[in-house]
Amino acid sequence: MKKKILSTLLAFGLILSLTACSEDTGSSQDSGKKAEAFDDYARPQTASEKDVSVIYLISNMTDESNIRCENQVAIEAAHRGWDYQVINYEKEDNFREYFQNAINQQPTAIIIGITQSFDSYQDLVAQARDAGIGIYSNDNSIIDGVISNSTIDNTEASKEIMEQVIADRGPKLNYAVFELSSEVVTLRANAAKEFDSDDVKLLDAIDLASTGDLTTAGYTIAQTWLQQYGDKLQFIFGSADPAAITAAEAIVQAGDANGEKTFVSGVDGGASTWSYIRNNTPLKYTYSQPFEYFSHITCQAIHDIQVEGLNPGDEGCIVEKAGENIVQAKGIVTTIDNCPKAGDSIHSVFDFYGEDPDDSDAWYNWTDGPGIYEVTE
Repeated sequence: MKKKILSTLLAFGLILSLTACSEDTGSSQDSGKKAEAFDDYARPQTASEKDVSVIYLISNMTDESNIRCENQVAIEAAHRGWDYQVINYEKEDNFREYFQNAINQQPTAIIIGITQSFDSYQDLVAQARDAGIGIYSNDNSIIDGVISNSTIDNTEASKEIMEQVIADRGPKLNYAVFELSSEVVTLRANAAKEFDSDDVKLLDAIDLASTGDLTTAGYTIAQTWLQQYGDKLQFIFGSADPAAITAAEAIVQAGDANGEKTFVSGVDGGASTWSYIRNNTPLKYTYSQPFEYFSHITCQAIHDIQVEGLNPGDEGCIVEKAGENIVQAKGIVTTIDNCPKAGDSIHSVFDFYGEDPDDSDAWYNWTDGPGIYEVTE
């Protein structure tokens, strides 16, 4: 009888044990849902805030757009307690080598700034994602495996510039457009070219890379156009400020110091550009972009996905779907009439920083690391 009771008790214990294991397994699966992949790659690794490491791959740190983007990421990293490294690859030919170097360091996340022919590096994006590294674009573009990109509506930016120029200078206008084999610049250039009509006549469009030197491409192409079209060319749509600035220099060298015959517009905004506009050079317009906001959104995406463990689309996650272009930020067309002054905080240029600009906890008031970017002369 004792044997029978003991056998029953053992059997009952085994049932309880199996039930508990079954419940534990179910609970583990439930708690592990956030670890499941949300796209075609391994889910990026998660880490506590203090253990996050971020590498920012960015080109040409002479461009103010890159300087401002990187400055804000440095502020964010310092404020959040992240280990942070910036890799300036300088030339597109070096990008693959430096991207591979960044992957080999096994950071939590890699941020990639504007890159020409980005889709040709999809194999490295896949390699990084398969290694558990989060890949995020910042004012760049989306290709397979990139979790998010923060940018403006580049088509809308071009439309706003063209509409402002035509309202100020039209209705008859002859213009030319700078192109470049980058998704961001292509969107801008294509939108500008769509204004071609009987009244607003497109004379020419040339890829900046055709000169082989992006640093002086605007100058070289503008010189060519001025020789070819003379005073018939009234307006150059510069799809990015660095090219617009050098085009303005070419116009000055041609004897048109104030752009009375030929003027230029850019896209980006920043101290250098605003100085040209403020000082009545041939550079008359730019679409000023909120690069700081781009960087904040990108860093918040890293935080939400790789610190909080949220998935795209979860409540509280800034990324609604994997591979999203997050277009929350809007810029402004800047002319001599609304050009910011030297010494102004970069945040005073825009009007989307919340109802309380003095909120000390708000990201736009963080002064960690290099501190808030200020407009210079």
